[in-house]
Amino acid sequence: MPVIFHNCEGTTIRAALPKSSWHGMRHVLHRAWGRVRWKMVAIITITGTAPVLIACLAVAALNVVVRRESANVVEKQIQVLVQVSRSVAPAILDHTDVCQESPTNSSGLKPLLAYTDEAFPQAQSSLTVEGTSGLQVLLRGQGTPLVKHPDWLPEAGFAGLVVDRGQIEIRDVLARQQSACNATVIFSLPLGSELAKRLSSAAGMEVTAISPRPYRVHSPSQRVFRTMQGDFIPGISRPAAVVLTVRNWNTGVMEDWIAYSVRPSYSITFEDVAHLGSQLANWVWLLAALSLTVLLLDAAGVWMSIRFGTDIAKTVDDLSSAARQIAGGNFAWRTPVRSKGQLGDLSCNFNEMAIALEQLQKDEAARLRLESELQIARSVQQYLYPRVAPVLCGATVSGRTLAARTIGGDLYDFFDLGRERIGIICADVSGKGIPAALMMANLQAVARAHSGDRIDGLAAPPAHFVEILNQQLAGRFGDSRYASLFWAEYNAQTEVLTYVNAGHPAPILSHLTDPIERLNSVGFPIGMFANARYTATTLHMRPGSRLVIFSDGLTDAENAAEEEFGDERLIECCRTIAAGIDANGVADRVMRAAAEWSGRTEQFDDTTVVVLDVAA
Repeated sequence: MPVIFHNCEGTTIRAALPKSSWHGMRHVLHRAWGRVRWKMVAIITITGTAPVLIACLAVAALNVVVRRESANVVEKQIQVLVQVSRSVAPAILDHTDVCQESPTNSSGLKPLLAYTDEAFPQAQSSLTVEGTSGLQVLLRGQGTPLVKHPDWLPEAGFAGLVVDRGQIEIRDVLARQQSACNATVIFSLPLGSELAKRLSSAAGMEVTAISPRPYRVHSPSQRVFRTMQGDFIPGISRPAAVVLTVRNWNTGVMEDWIAYSVRPSYSITFEDVAHLGSQLANWVWLLAALSLTVLLLDAAGVWMSIRFGTDIAKTVDDLSSAARQIAGGNFAWRTPVRSKGQLGDLSCNFNEMAIALEQLQKDEAARLRLESELQIARSVQQYLYPRVAPVLCGATVSGRTLAARTIGGDLYDFFDLGRERIGIICADVSGKGIPAALMMANLQAVARAHSGDRIDGLAAPPAHFVEILNQQLAGRFGDSRYASLFWAEYNAQTEVLTYVNAGHPAPILSHLTDPIERLNSVGFPIGMFANARYTATTLHMRPGSRLVIFSDGLTDAENAAEEEFGDERLIECCRTIAAGIDANGVADRVMRAAAEWSGRTEQFDDTTVVVLDVAA
């Protein structure tokens, strides 16, 4: 992306930054703006701009009021002088007989003239008499030019501020006709330095006489700057102009002229504003108190914003650092608690979360170790089940098991009893998991140890074998531990099956033509009662007969609607399996049917199927 620079001569220079540098710059700027304290600074700056602007506006307005009020005080003093001067000309006419030969020698005029000289320094009075002897000018001061009467001057006289030949004066003109003559009195008081001293003393401010000049507005380019310099900036050294509305003596037109400059006095202005008549205006102090309160509240708000912003920024920085540590796997990291309140609670909660994560990490490590050990135990348990099914003449046997957890408590095994005889065991140990698996391994070891027992030189009967297992298991794993067991001995030569059912689900026996039979239990589960006795049952396995032995986990399998697979569905499944399928195929189909029924629903019990199939 090209970057544009401007040199001192105004020439445009274009430079191309590498794309990677531009992205790096954007990343740095984005990351810098993402810092919380920068956002807090921006918020404080933006929110603090309004009070600052309001304060500047208030100070500027106050300065304008003070400067304007100072000029108004001087203007009012001058207007008072104008009003007082109105009585001078009538008094002169009242204290003299203008038609006599020497009117200035009147006894009442001399004291009056002495008073006007004292009351109005530098004031000039003139008396013009027009009678039978012609026009006479009396009381004309030394060096005072003759005042020409303009055409606009009213017959009743005039009193006010005038500008004549560039000089501003308080002028009072009064004409009166007495007997055979006409008299005109003109009183003039120039606005000069002497009057400025009296105005300074009366107003309590420094009033300076300047060369009178018309009041003109500056050019547009200078208007704003000079207005700010003259009126808005507090403490400016430039004095305020006293603008007077005067009448042009020659034309009679009203004009604005600057006669004096005055330096504003904030204390006198405040004192004048604070007094209404003779009583102190309490609202001024109330306004000052309110202003001070607002100022203190704003200062407190800024302090609290900075304090809270600093606490938030530090807390967020600490939490960000802690989050990076935890993301890196350092769950032992703890965040310092720098304050109380919600921020402190947040840091404490983060530390509690870190402690929980650390404990969770330890638990997860222990769980992984346990699961690894369980996987090893599962591999070992798989070796406890028959690796190869026995080969019989005219019959096949097969078994399948599926643990509800990593390892299970169901047991099936085949024992070679010699002379085409095998022993088939199917047991379901109470409970699940590791305890059941240990009990199942122990039961298998005991069964293999006693499967070859003989009594008086003959093989021990099946009932005796089950009683030995019951005695060995009873009480070894606690009083509440037991196992349901189905033990069968099959002679392939005689096709005779002898079995003992010790509390196990009744196996399903099917024939080619006869109805399905159930081999019900006739004894207690082994391990419950050490002195329990068991009875063996013998039956003939005709060609085409099929025996399905299973644990209750098969019929208890549930689907998503919490419906069990059940005995009826199992019997129907066994009925639909063709006669030519061997034991291996039958076991697969039964297990598949239960799996399709339950779908992905989690099963809570181990499932085992053992099949003995006699060829037709």
